[in-house]
Amino acid sequence: MAGPEILQPPSLDNPEIRKPSTSDWRDFPWWLVAIITFLAMMAFLILWKPGPQMLIRVEDAGDLQNFSKVVREDEMIVGVPPDGAGYDLANEELSGDRIQEFSQLTDAIQPLITGEIDAVLLDKRTAKTFVAENEGVLTSVTAVTNGYNEAFIFIFPGITTTLYLTLGGFGLALVFGLLAGLGRISQNRLIRNIAITYVEFIRGVPTLVLILTLAFVIVPAVSNSIGINNRDVSIELRAILALAIIYGAFLAEIFRAGIESISKGQMEAARSLGMTARQAMQYIILPQAIRNISPALGNDFIAMLKDSSLASVLAVRELTQRSRLHAGSTFRFPESYLVIVFLYLAMTLTLSLLLRWYERRIRVGER
Repeated sequence: MAGPEILQPPSLDNPEIRKPSTSDWRDFPWWLVAIITFLAMMAFLILWKPGPQMLIRVEDAGDLQNFSKVVREDEMIVGVPPDGAGYDLANEELSGDRIQEFSQLTDAIQPLITGEIDAVLLDKRTAKTFVAENEGVLTSVTAVTNGYNEAFIFIFPGITTTLYLTLGGFGLALVFGLLAGLGRISQNRLIRNIAITYVEFIRGVPTLVLILTLAFVIVPAVSNSIGINNRDVSIELRAILALAIIYGAFLAEIFRAGIESISKGQMEAARSLGMTARQAMQYIILPQAIRNISPALGNDFIAMLKDSSLASVLAVRELTQRSRLHAGSTFRFPESYLVIVFLYLAMTLTLSLLLRWYERRIRVGER
């Protein structure tokens, strides 16, 4: 008698059952491409060195840093070639009696050295040649400055203060948040209600209002009550304390949720091994909770980095305040504010990508 028929498994080479290996183009991270494109464009605008160059005497280099100074001085005369970018720039900004044309730029060098003319507009390569031939006598500067580069040079030093506010504020916020989070789950009613009051009070008032209140009301009151001169408390320290107290309330809820996500059986198992409640929380519960909430803590760190810009209302010279000062003094609003967008976006994108990588590592470790 014949046995049962054994069915062979379907071959993967069969085109009818082979799954397509191509991925959907809509899954491509187009958002990342768009952001990187913007960052690349801004980097190009910041690093781009425009022409033409302005050839001047070395002794005039302190006063004639760009062509705008020449335009403001009515008596200055500029030498130009008969065509090119230098000729166009001179005719746009100066009257005809202040422009002297030279068919050959070599003919303009001696009048420039003797002081018959005050500057010569020419291209960058030719300017380098003339400076090398007349070293110590002539020099060249960029005639039209790069507004984005100037804004970047002025604003960028504020990144140190921004990072100082963010790191200092977040470090203290972790302490406040952990204490408040433990208070939210405390069995003591007084401690639990104090923690709830702190969290709900902070969450119910706008961040900007809280920063102003903490910096100019709470800090002076506390410093005077403990015998510290209010003027000795720097404005940067006030900003750090304000950010820490504000974000401590938000981190408290994150810590509370992380602790409550751990099974109660682990606390019971730790207590059955002879640990006290404090030891169980310190060595068993908190390490697991912090691992679970680390992505949320990373998101709040990025949020604090952005909210550190609110310290500009306290006149702290971080990135936002420096951009406001540059825009107010030069009236170059697009350059000032696009540069600060570039700086914040570069920092937050880098941190966001690192956070995504860390989240993937955590998921892999849990498998």
